[in-house]
Amino acid sequence: MNFKHTIKIFALTVALLATSMVAGAQSMRTGYFLKGYAYRYRLNPALMNDQHYLSLPLLGEINLKTTGNLGLSNFIYDSPDGSGLMTFMHPSVSADDFLDGINKNNFVALDYDMTLLSTGFFAFGGYNTLDIGLHSHSAFNIPYDMFRFMKSLGGGTYSFENLNMATRNYIDVAIGHAHNINGDLTIGARLKVLLGAAYANMLVEKMNVEMTGERWMIDAKGAVSAAIGGNFTYGSDGKLNGYDNIVPGLNGFGLGFDLGVTYDLSSVLTEGLIVSASITDLGYMKWNNVSKAGFDPEPFVFDGFDNVSTSAEQGATIDDQMESIEKDLTGMFVLADNGTADESEALSSTLHLGVEYKMPFYDKLSAAFLYTTRFDKIYPYHQFSLMLNLSPVNWFNIALSGTTSTLGMNLGAMINIHCTGFNLFFGSDCFLARLNKQYIPLDNMNANIAFGINIPFGFKR
Repeated sequence: MNFKHTIKIFALTVALLATSMVAGAQSMRTGYFLKGYAYRYRLNPALMNDQHYLSLPLLGEINLKTTGNLGLSNFIYDSPDGSGLMTFMHPSVSADDFLDGINKNNFVALDYDMTLLSTGFFAFGGYNTLDIGLHSHSAFNIPYDMFRFMKSLGGGTYSFENLNMATRNYIDVAIGHAHNINGDLTIGARLKVLLGAAYANMLVEKMNVEMTGERWMIDAKGAVSAAIGGNFTYGSDGKLNGYDNIVPGLNGFGLGFDLGVTYDLSSVLTEGLIVSASITDLGYMKWNNVSKAGFDPEPFVFDGFDNVSTSAEQGATIDDQMESIEKDLTGMFVLADNGTADESEALSSTLHLGVEYKMPFYDKLSAAFLYTTRFDKIYPYHQFSLMLNLSPVNWFNIALSGTTSTLGMNLGAMINIHCTGFNLFFGSDCFLARLNKQYIPLDNMNANIAFGINIPFGFKR
């Protein structure tokens, strides 16, 4: 099976309905306390750099992150005779075996952030930053009972809610300023203007399914919205069948704020102790001319997942099975036109609380703690990180992190090289999970990688 087919399988089995994108700009949390990491101020705008800098266009910071509690191994199995692969819908995969690995809520998120251009400089009594960045983020949540319903072969009644997929893709233009108050206290803020490129949201608030013989009655409440510079298209029966006439452009506008503070407790409590706090992405986004579609208030009849069951029993290839799943799922969601309107929504905010202590026996080494919580409709989480930060020479830094969270445990590391006129960093908050030969995570989706190249200039402060 080639890479293209593996990607298709993974997208269809995990996303089930579509691949989607969502928001909340990301930077390397492992670098929060690391002097020389040029973009610490994105996590806390009170964290100043010690030099002016200018990013290389498109290469200042690139951050790709996947998050989730699902993996390829939840949905793809080796066939009993060893002849190939099969989906979880194959009759030889028991419902108990499949559902044992499914959570109450199952989500996957993909975050992609690229710095188009960025600079930082000392002026106006403090440190100032200017950024232009591209952000494309995804997340969806699929409840346990959705999978139980798909896998069930007999009759019965099923009910589930909060099947959710969302997307935001945008460019932001941000200005920031950090100001030291009295030598110990530093405050910072950033203002971000958000230029929306594409938005989509699907929320099934509830779905009740009654299975009686070959007749499946589905009563659903929910809606789909999209602002991608086009419009939904409908068949002769008035039901949604696609999205056409996509024209790239400005489809939304918003404002965001980051606020931060740091306080050096050396003169108050103990030498080398620094505390900090920040909250990022406070604000909103308004999307224009959003096309809307909703479920018919009258229950509709669905004849079950017959295509995939039949194709699997007849020995169809894994790709054929996936196409059958896609066809069956399309039949489940029957949507009608709900018109066009503007939509506004809050951004997904993130709170950081940090404590750093410089070792009294070696001031180039520090230990730190960072608490992070994300306020998100689809995948909120709490995260606790312990970090070691080492700067053995003035042109080299390294940070190690160990994290536990509602998403599991992860190890991370970051290396920062900042010679005269050159700054390179690379690292990961979550090292890559166990992969198959096509580099698709098998057990969960927690992984990220980030790197960037910038040009520092001027004397250090």
